[in-house]
Amino acid sequence: MVWVLLSPMLGATAALFGSLFERFRGTACVISTISLAVPAVLLALLTGPVMEGEVLQHSLGGWSPPWGINLVMDGLAWVSASLTTLIAVAVALFALDSGKYGARFFFFLLMMAVGMYGVALTGDLFTMFVCFEIIAVSVYVLVAWEGTGTGLAASLKYLILSTTGIMIFLFGVFLIYRDLGVLSISGVSEALRAAGGVRNTPVMHLALASLCVGIGVRTAFIPFHTWLPEAHAYAPHPISAFLSGAMIKISFFAMVRIVLEFGGDYLMDLLMWIGAFTALAAVLSALSQTDVKRLLAYHSISQLGYILAVFGAGSSLALTASFLHALNHALFKSLLFLTVGAAVSFTGERNIYRIHGLGSRMPVVAAAFFVGALSISGIPPFNGYASKAFITMGMKGSGAYPLLWATSFLTMASFIKLGRIFLPFSRSGAEYDRKERPPGILETSVVAVLALMCLGTGVFGSQVAGFMHSMLYGTELVTAPRLFTAGSLLKTLPMIALGILAWRMVLTGPGRSLSGRVRALAPQLRTVLIFFFAGLLAFAAVAY
Repeated sequence: MVWVLLSPMLGATAALFGSLFERFRGTACVISTISLAVPAVLLALLTGPVMEGEVLQHSLGGWSPPWGINLVMDGLAWVSASLTTLIAVAVALFALDSGKYGARFFFFLLMMAVGMYGVALTGDLFTMFVCFEIIAVSVYVLVAWEGTGTGLAASLKYLILSTTGIMIFLFGVFLIYRDLGVLSISGVSEALRAAGGVRNTPVMHLALASLCVGIGVRTAFIPFHTWLPEAHAYAPHPISAFLSGAMIKISFFAMVRIVLEFGGDYLMDLLMWIGAFTALAAVLSALSQTDVKRLLAYHSISQLGYILAVFGAGSSLALTASFLHALNHALFKSLLFLTVGAAVSFTGERNIYRIHGLGSRMPVVAAAFFVGALSISGIPPFNGYASKAFITMGMKGSGAYPLLWATSFLTMASFIKLGRIFLPFSRSGAEYDRKERPPGILETSVVAVLALMCLGTGVFGSQVAGFMHSMLYGTELVTAPRLFTAGSLLKTLPMIALGILAWRMVLTGPGRSLSGRVRALAPQLRTVLIFFFAGLLAFAAVAY
């Protein structure tokens, strides 16, 4: 199990060596990519024991808990680490083929992966804090990698807000250690149970709220989301895919572990409503965008809202639906960022109204994009349709579900708007100021494989959900929606019709005017920090 962490660390060492010696740079990048694939083999070997409910542990340096660093591999950690591996390998291969990124880039990419593996596997809160900071330092550098003014500003904004968030997280760690004298997650859980639960320990309400808000900044649900649109939009394209596909999910999974282990069930309703509101508000912002990557960035926030909302529904089916959509979102959003990134690199344009006719110039990439667009829009037989069917069942009877339903057709409208850039025809005389080479064979292969995975996890959505349920609970999934009946397929038609209607409304004069006003909304840093502390008070007060 420890090699899941050590392999990318050795790969990062190779990348660092390659950055110092020019003759080894190409080899170092290849070794780095291979080192990211090693955890896939290790996790495959651990699938059987974890699925049977076995919890594997490893104490680093021979120091057992509570004094040493303890790695824990259970179902949740396995899912987290596997998702990290899947997206990390895809973006590394894409970056390797592009030829634009050297050994230093791969060093920070691998250190980011190391931090994510650490968050997934750690058994104590302080090591989780350290691993979050490893991720943060890597993200600061990678977001600003291309040296543009917008990238540097996005990196600085992430630096300020993520530092504020992790300080709030560390405050929660302080309260727990002060009152309970232990930092291991299992030890804190046992101490809280011995005290009669978190409800009987009022200070722990504030501690748990601090942990959730601190992680919430990294997860980027409203009101902790303001750093994400710029960071995802102006980072290099592979990093945008990694941030959206994996990094925000790992933060979410960490929050899930803390809430479930520490008895934070009283937070579920709050999380459900925050998630539903996040989904709807973010998709409205996405629909108003003219920058292709900012549009995708807001959809990362919106889809995270789905994941958070159904988790807040609280049932075992809801948790399975949440993790299923996290996996599916990782696949289709990584695919979308890579394909749209290829369009931006090829044309030198980011404005959605200035890119035309790419379907005939990069047909495989265009086809892969449309698979991703149909997936995120919830169209059968792709994976977004499957996981949203599970979300519908998991949130049955919830007052928050109508917000998610409205989000669905607005998502469809967004991708009708975005999809025009990949249509196989262009306006007469459409040319671009700057052109890079079309995507290479390896880049094209990566997006093709991701597209096939979006299709496969949709067609076999029930089986993937059953596997996910077994990993999380060690039991078979008994209740599940029937995905491909005539009735369930027909239910997508009103969503498609409403999506087309919403898209047409955006193109009208009033629609464009309203979109401009939404784009202009940009809260000042002072207001954002007020949101942070208001959120902290809300999380702490909901227990009462």
